[in-house]
Amino acid sequence: MTLDKLDKESVASISSYFYEEFLKNSDKYKNVSYFRRSPGGKLLMFKIMQKHFLNERLCVEELIRQVPISIASRLSLFTMIDIAVKKGIIEKKSLDHSDKRKKHILPTDSFIKEYKDWLRDYLSEINS
Repeated sequence: MTLDKLDKESVASISSYFYEEFLKNSDKYKNVSYFRRSPGGKLLMFKIMQKHFLNERLCVEELIRQVPISIASRLSLFTMIDIAVKKGIIEKKSLDHSDKRKKHILPTDSFIKEYKDWLRDYLSEINS
């Protein structure tokens, strides 16, 4: 099946897969599910993990700026980050000894493991 030849049954099947995957994995992957509940959260999660796996630092302000205001407000993103810290999903740390005010976002080891497991499951189901 090619993308330009999607018939009604294929579209229905793919839509059903996404629906079922979301419901099934919301219980299985709690940390990932926390971010997947909103478009702004998804973008936060993807950017946090992208920077983590590239070994690049990501400060809170930079992360907030990378999510378009049309998708989520600054306040809702700050709130989502603060709750994720309280839940132990991510950490905010001062990595710059000259400026303790600048906080960097780091995913916890458990979040990294869960994210990789979720991606592995997601991609294996799509490829099967």
